[in-house]
Amino acid sequence: MGEKNWTVELSKDTLKYLKKLSRNTAQRILDSLERLESTKNPAFHKDVKPLTGKLKGCYRLRVGDYRLILELDNDNRRIGILIIVPRGDAY
Repeated sequence: MGEKNWTVELSKDTLKYLKKLSRNTAQRILDSLERLESTKNPAFHKDVKPLTGKLKGCYRLRVGDYRLILELDNDNRRIGILIIVPRGDAY
């Protein structure tokens, strides 16, 4: 893949949840995160949207039926994955 512009960091809970998913689903999520790392600005990625309300300041990444809630640290070029949830339980 391309050069990494950003670094993805998964929380302990997120990593634990990822391991419980099917191999195909987990791989799809990891592939999406890898693509996100190589973008110039993840906030402008086609599957990333800013959140509002109590989650204002966070973003969501859509990967099939799952939503990843993430925060962007522009200064350190870090993408923090806060949670991975099925679409219906995301908000």
